[in-house]
Amino acid sequence: MKLESYGRNLRRLGFEDEDLAGGGSDRLVDAMVACGGIDAAAERVVEHLEAGADHVAIRVLTEDPKRLPFPELDELAAALGL
Repeated sequence: MKLESYGRNLRRLGFEDEDLAGGGSDRLVDAMVACGGIDAAAERVVEHLEAGADHVAIRVLTEDPKRLPFPELDELAAALGL
C-alpha cells in the first residue's frame, strides 16, 4: 500500500486515504484477504468469478512464509472442484 500505484488503484476502487493508512483499515483488509479457512477462500474466489473475473490470483498466507503452501492450494482446488 506504500506504492503510489497501489494507492491510486485502491482509491479508484472507492477506498480513501484513511483506508490506506497504517496497515490498512479493517474495510480494506476484509476486501483484500479471505479469512476463515478453505471454505471462506473458495467462497471469495467464486464471488470474483461470478462478478465477471476471468482469473483470480491466490496467495496463501502461512505461519512460515518460506514454506510453499501446496497442501493448502490442493485443498482449495478440491473445494472449488478443480
